[in-house]
Amino acid sequence: MKKKVKYLLMMSVFIIIVLLVLMAGMIWQRKIQWDFQEGKQVLTNPDRGFYIQVNSANYERIPELAKEARVILLAFHMDEYILGDLSEEKLDELRCAMDTAGKEHVAVVFRAAYGFQDGVLEPDGIEQMGRHIEQISRILNDYEENILVVQAGMLGEYGEWHSSIYLKGNEEEQKRSRLYILEQWETYLNPGIKVAVRRPRFIREAMEENILEGRLSLHNDALLSTDSDMGTYDDPAMDRTAELKWMEEALAEQVNGGEMPTPEEWSLPENAVKEFASMHVSYLNLKYNEAVIERWSKMSIEGMNAKDYLENHLGYRLFLSELAMKKLYLEPELYVTGMQMDIKLCNTGYGALPSKYKVFLSLDSGEKQILQEIQMPELYRISNAQTVEKQITVKLPKEFVEESGKIVIGLKIAGDQEVENEADCVELANEEFSYRNGINEVISLQKVSKWLYKVSK
Repeated sequence: MKKKVKYLLMMSVFIIIVLLVLMAGMIWQRKIQWDFQEGKQVLTNPDRGFYIQVNSANYERIPELAKEARVILLAFHMDEYILGDLSEEKLDELRCAMDTAGKEHVAVVFRAAYGFQDGVLEPDGIEQMGRHIEQISRILNDYEENILVVQAGMLGEYGEWHSSIYLKGNEEEQKRSRLYILEQWETYLNPGIKVAVRRPRFIREAMEENILEGRLSLHNDALLSTDSDMGTYDDPAMDRTAELKWMEEALAEQVNGGEMPTPEEWSLPENAVKEFASMHVSYLNLKYNEAVIERWSKMSIEGMNAKDYLENHLGYRLFLSELAMKKLYLEPELYVTGMQMDIKLCNTGYGALPSKYKVFLSLDSGEKQILQEIQMPELYRISNAQTVEKQITVKLPKEFVEESGKIVIGLKIAGDQEVENEADCVELANEEFSYRNGINEVISLQKVSKWLYKVSK
């Protein structure tokens, strides 16, 4: 009997030990998840937002304009060159303007025209326009990383593809002129530079001819003005609703923008939110119709100033919505098996993140920093509160772990890991994160014993 009791006692102790080990293992292996919310702060991230127009001849104004906007529309006036090629002096003007914009960390929306006023004169032959495009492209290609989009321009008053001698005659003749201009931009611009046209119909006709495939976007210079936005939506087969639906699906990865000519009912904030989301608007004129923006500044959307709300969502607006990882790590685990993380990024902006930006996981001990690129191709296709999830595993150098007492984990979004200026990096819209030297600091690994690290916010 005593042997049986002793045996049962030993078995009970054994079972308890096993259960404790299993429970400890479960605790040790348990993942924790943080859910983050988007803040309401106004961010001045690159390649998006309000823009200001400036004549390339007045490029010395760019540093001052850069204090108000992260985007400029660089207007290239060619009225003096309708009889021949652009001079080296004129090309140097463009080069200086692009160089200044780069130094001031502002993105460029470029448009060339033979007059930014009513009643312009144009070259006698459209081939001369093609020659000018070739000359201009040689300069623009050197500044590809600083160009948000090239508006096709060239034809007519303001380069807006109306009132041109080459847009007269029947529809087929006008179409040939439009496609010729687009073919020249495709021939001479670097493949990574996007091109914008004035109406969705013009994009579709170019798509049918496989011209600038995957690179065409819209600049609507009559946003929120009339039923057709002053002829922007002129396809007899599609009304405004159908056009917006088409753009929502077809232009999600493009760089679209424009300006608002009149403060109409169409431009009330509630309607602007819907239409900008469908159009994937990335840039908007700050000065052309200040009355509209002034009205926004006196109204509200979702509990915040309407101007700030709309500005916040021009282009991309990223925030980290979820993070999951283990709570505890043994030192050898960090440099042998690695640290596994699940992250979810959300883009509540109207437009997609430009593909030139890369996402890096940053690990910083204060004296050493490691940056590891995270491949997230889906990130360049989402907008309007869509999300992308990614699981990553990071192995830290042994000496990095053994020497450090605290490791700050963050995300850097920039064109390259060597980029140091915050103006060229993307700040996440998470209010609870610190943002230093282009790094969005998320959580930290804190050493709690000789062999053990603990994760903390």
